[in-house]
Amino acid sequence: MTKLVSQFLIFGVISCMTCLAQTREAGGSVSDRPPKLEKMPEALEIRFALSASPPHVRDSAAAYVLDPTKGYVLSRKGTNGVSCIVVRSDWQWASPPFRDDIYWPVCYDAEGSKTLLQDYFYAAELRARGMDSKQVHEAVTSRFGTPGYANPLRTGVAYMIAPIMRGYTSAPGPVTMNMPHYMFYAPGLKDADIGGHGFSKQYPFILDMNPGRDDYIILLVGEAEKAKILENSKDLLDQLCSYREYLCTSAETRARTPVDH
Repeated sequence: MTKLVSQFLIFGVISCMTCLAQTREAGGSVSDRPPKLEKMPEALEIRFALSASPPHVRDSAAAYVLDPTKGYVLSRKGTNGVSCIVVRSDWQWASPPFRDDIYWPVCYDAEGSKTLLQDYFYAAELRARGMDSKQVHEAVTSRFGTPGYANPLRTGVAYMIAPIMRGYTSAPGPVTMNMPHYMFYAPGLKDADIGGHGFSKQYPFILDMNPGRDDYIILLVGEAEKAKILENSKDLLDQLCSYREYLCTSAETRARTPVDH
């Protein structure tokens, strides 16, 4: 794991804290299972998921909603190959344990929908069966490189320009942030390949989570675009804030960056 990953706001992972340290081995008790996820109101979840992509993309994108007892199910058919979800379980690492307060929307293009998005579908299905983060991580990553589970065949884009999201940082637990950005998936690329040098508000840089598969060129939107996204999303932000207090926008969430924690 690179130093970048440990610092990166969205996906940076930390060592398990005492209060989050439970994981369940095979055959573990029901009390050791990850916290049960609550199903979001479907209309709100669809709107939140689609907000990750630009308007001209979201109008024809597919949207999936999470059934906590089964996994993701198609709620709205698309015609442009783009697929959108609200991620509720980060599976890329064996720890920290799963939580019930992770919310980050993402929309994959056609190639990413056939490949990288399937990891999140599979992870959600396994969590619905009661598996913990360690078990899910091992099950998902064990499929990498196997026949029928190919990496993306080309560079593509995963849109993450939603007005708000909640995910892990280097702080002890997830945080809420207003940090719309673009992720261009590019398996195998390094910062040196693109002239990146770690997190930057102005320039592209590499985030590698599962090197060789989950490698992304990250580019944050500019401040003017960010302000426009927040302004155009006031109604959605109000709905999300009413749904969960920790999804409320504040001066702190607007100012937060990957190096704040």
